[in-house]
Parts: sequence; structure tokens; C-alpha cells
Amino acid sequence: MPRELFLYPMLRWRLHSNFENGKETGGMSDYVQLFTLIAAFILMIACINFMNLATARSAKRAKEIGVRKVSGAEKHQLIWQFLGESILMSIIALIISLVFIFFILGEINDFTGKSLSIISQSSLVILVGILFFGLLIGLLAGLYPALILSAYQPT
Repeated sequence: MPRELFLYPMLRWRLHSNFENGKETGGMSDYVQLFTLIAAFILMIACINFMNLATARSAKRAKEIGVRKVSGAEKHQLIWQFLGESILMSIIALIISLVFIFFILGEINDFTGKSLSIISQSSLVILVGILFFGLLIGLLAGLYPALILSAYQPT
């Protein structure tokens, strides 16, 4: 079988560097996909856990919800309140995690021998994406408890 020479873009060397019969067969992209799947699964479990805890806390908040409904609060106002609380908790957790990453990143770089950084040329796009993702997670995690708690009848 004759060998064929070809040019391969440098930007694809790291993630797609394995070849069989002249075609890409994985490389580091398999690990990236695997760890992304594991992270999504852990995040899904955390969201479900938050939903369960928020719904279980509803017994403690039943008096508050009853008083608000008797005072004239409508269902959509309660939904926005609970969604706001959920999104606020998500953003606070996001800020805490970013501060933690900022302080621990030097140790991680020393341990692994790499030079990872949070601040780069595309950091604004990444930070906007992280903020959007935090808002989305807060919205998704708080939607079910908000709907359940706002449907509570004080009578």
C-alpha cells in the first residue's frame, strides 16, 4: 500500500492527533467528550437535588406563601420570586467557584506542569458564556419548585 503525504492544520494537532489509514481516529477529543458528558451528568444530578430540596423546604415556607397569597400576591409574582431566588443562588455559587478557581489555579499549574489561565484574549466571551450558563442553570433548577410552590393553596 503506497504512502501518501498530506498537510494537517496545526490547530487540530492536540485534539485530533491519532490516525489510522490516513483518517482521524480520536486523540484527545475522546477524553474531552467523556469529561464533558461526566460534567453534564453531575450538573444534572445537582439540579435535581436542588429541586428536591427546594420542594421539600416548601413545608417550612407554606406560611410565607399562604400569607403572600392572602395578601393578594398572584401566582406569577410568586413564580418570579422563587425563580429570582434560584437564579441568585446560582450566581452566588458561580462567583464563589470563580474566586476559588482564581486562587487554586496556581497550585494546579504547579502540580500538572501546565500554564492554564482564566484571563486570556477571549476571556470576555468565556465569562459571558459562563454567566449565561449560570443563569440558565438557575432558571432550570428553580422552575419546577417555583411552579409547585406557587400552586400552593393556603386554604
